[in-house]
Amino acid sequence: MINEETKLRSIKKVITKEMVLNYANVSGDHNPIHIDENYAKNTDFGGTIVHGMFLISSISEMLINNVGENWAKSGKLKIKFRNPLRVGEEIITEGKISKIAKENNGTLITCEVMCSDKDKKLLISGTAQWRNNEDSY
Repeated sequence: MINEETKLRSIKKVITKEMVLNYANVSGDHNPIHIDENYAKNTDFGGTIVHGMFLISSISEMLINNVGENWAKSGKLKIKFRNPLRVGEEIITEGKISKIAKENNGTLITCEVMCSDKDKKLLISGTAQWRNNEDSY
């Protein structure tokens, strides 16, 4: 049974160069800021950074792992990018239930979500919502 303030199981992983290259190939986003270290080292970032949408996929992965089908069927995400993640660094993705609203067509659950790096620097923050038709997540 979930309640407000329930923390979701987090995800921690290192985003490797190979993962970023695979994402670039699948998405078609070959911007050199993500894949060309020689180019990227001369930018304000000082090196290659992970695609923002790739970081967002970590939020969806965490929600699928915790919520399952309810997230896949009815999930909505509202986020803000705060800081970039350098390629080769660790991302920590977390979520906490902030509101549970019982309605006629199920329960609307709101969750605070965030991604940070190993030094706790916030990369992405926002909210996720889904309709839960069961008493579990």
